Amino acid sequence: METVRRTQGCWTCKSKECLGYGIRLAWPDQPDGRRRGSRIPDRAVHSSPHNPVDYGKQFLNMTYEDLMHNGKGLTVFNDLLLLRNQQRPPRSIPLLPKFHERESHLLSYYHDKLSQMISTININNGFRDDLIPMALSSEGKASHGLRNAILAVSAFHLWGPEHALSYKAEAIRSLSSSLSTESFGTTETQLATSMMLCVYNVFDETEGNWSLHLYGAQKILHQLASIHGGHLAYRFLYTWFLYHEVLGGFSQPLKQWPHGPASLRLLRDTRFDNSMIIGSLGCSVEVMEIISYVNTWRAMEIYRDHAALFDQEEKSNRNIEYKALESRISSLTQRLDPGYEEYLSRHDRTRTLATAELYRIAAFLYLHRVGSTEPSQDIKSAYLQQGLQILGSLEVCTSPWPLFVIACETETDEQRISILGTLDRMDLERHIGNVFVLRHIIESFWKQQDLQADSGKASSLKWWDTIDLNLTVPWFI
Repeated sequence: METVRRTQGCWTCKSKECLGYGIRLAWPDQPDGRRRGSRIPDRAVHSSPHNPVDYGKQFLNMTYEDLMHNGKGLTVFNDLLLLRNQQRPPRSIPLLPKFHERESHLLSYYHDKLSQMISTININNGFRDDLIPMALSSEGKASHGLRNAILAVSAFHLWGPEHALSYKAEAIRSLSSSLSTESFGTTETQLATSMMLCVYNVFDETEGNWSLHLYGAQKILHQLASIHGGHLAYRFLYTWFLYHEVLGGFSQPLKQWPHGPASLRLLRDTRFDNSMIIGSLGCSVEVMEIISYVNTWRAMEIYRDHAALFDQEEKSNRNIEYKALESRISSLTQRLDPGYEEYLSRHDRTRTLATAELYRIAAFLYLHRVGSTEPSQDIKSAYLQQGLQILGSLEVCTSPWPLFVIACETETDEQRISILGTLDRMDLERHIGNVFVLRHIIESFWKQQDLQADSGKASSLKWWDTIDLNLTVPWFI
């Protein structure tokens, strides 16, 4: 009887050297404890960007969880402790034994580095020029809280969470005490402290209290507005809150529906130019208004369960609104404040304008994904290409939101790899924790797209339909 010759492959190979049989796929069985676990690593290992041959190939690795969640809504890092297993940027060990010397060092680090990192414009930088005087102005509880919140952010970025814990706890205690005991009522320093605690949650992706601190800041904002006659001017503290609130609605739009963000309702100033680029936003207030408007559309769809529930008249009105908003974004211009434009270097002017344009392009792509009834692939591809070119021109992308929107619209592996390069540069230069979550969400969505490729639905897949975003991490800030 003729012996059947077995097909050669990795499973029949006895050689001590790899004979190059090609990629071997392994799909582990359901993890019920009855079988040996897969040798596939539980997280993607990113190849070095200095090795362009292999860079980006981690998407060849799919896991059992990717298949299980295909089409069912992927829960992204529901347990954020998983992030502790990720490689983190190395931090230096503090060598400052004297308490006051240590605090002075942390304040200097915030003044010289962090305040510039979290604002796109360093002239008239509110993170430095407004917050530090507030933190050092008095011995009141609110100032003490803001000072410790700033120290917590600096200590975390320099040395890690264990060195920031005491400052963070003291900031929360002082803020709570000031809200209950200060005789002169609600102050902007209390708002600044709440917002700086929000920033701490952006840096430490395992903290999980961003929504809580933002809610506290919103209550303080309402109290300040009532003190000032019901409305507030477009000053640094309020636009800073606006940034967090509007992009918070991007992640969970139902929380702000139907009234919209409090900041856009309370901020009123007829003399303010909403086309001016704000350092705490990275773009103009007008772009933030458009993002918020699109968030409202998404919330309406979620509330009514499906867009098909709109009747013909509503669909017609929505199409008119879409065309008007599309035209507004297309013709929208953003400019630098002429009061300090001349003090910016040519490099800083170019970078600031490029970042603002990135927000405008991402706002168009977001609108196109949410509200387009007659999608134009050519227009979308043109905007996508412009966004990728800007990302490639920036030394470091400082804005996670437009990066995320553009990443979810990529059409080719080459475009995906360019996004990975941008994320790597962000990790290398900024060391901010929410970027780790951002990367994971982007990669998870790409995997879901790949699993839908044969069905022809990949291009119409919406990231908010495939990923459960009930996260406490502000990955979009």
